[in-house]
Amino acid sequence: MTPIDRIAMLERAHRRLVRLLVLQALAIGAVGAAFVASCATATGRQEGAEVPLGSLRVSELVVVDPAGVERVRIGGDLPDAIIGGRPVPRGEAAAGVLLYDGTGQERGGYVTWEPSGNVGLTLDTRERQVTLFVAGPESGAALELRHGDDMIGLRADGDGSRLTAVAEGRVVLQQPPAVLGREACAAYREARGRLPEGEVRAACRGRYPDAACGECLDGEE
Repeated sequence: MTPIDRIAMLERAHRRLVRLLVLQALAIGAVGAAFVASCATATGRQEGAEVPLGSLRVSELVVVDPAGVERVRIGGDLPDAIIGGRPVPRGEAAAGVLLYDGTGQERGGYVTWEPSGNVGLTLDTRERQVTLFVAGPESGAALELRHGDDMIGLRADGDGSRLTAVAEGRVVLQQPPAVLGREACAAYREARGRLPEGEVRAACRGRYPDAACGECLDGEE
């Protein structure tokens, strides 16, 4: 190969390199433009709305530990709880913050529920929920601490304010004794059309004294 041929070959290689660099620059520019556009959307520049710099708009955020285990989930539509490897329905749609331990087991949360409109703080063992602190959308609040079928709770609602202790699923102390109101009694009576009688009575006795439950469920409708 003559020196002239070698120079011509190098010039062709140089031109190919220049074209490759130009194409890479264009690709990087396109990716950068897409990233900026996505950031603009994430920061709330939607439908002409201006959101202050630093704001972030997302539907869900998941935080993992160094082992890749999910430890915190913040979301507007949270998934059902996982207990013992099985999903357990929450009963209502939930939004807020969930906490998980190193095994990935849900251990509590700070959430709102819909359609009830309640807001609550929960703490769980790996088997069940043991602490509940909840407030209603208009009025009423409750604090419950549980161990198995035992519970001690403070509640203030339409039936009054009271301290309740439950042992083996039945109220053993309530001060002052709650009056099982007409609305609550109607709800227990209505539940007998969907659930076994024993379950309905057990649910009532877990919140009200035996006498109040008997007066409601055994009385005339």
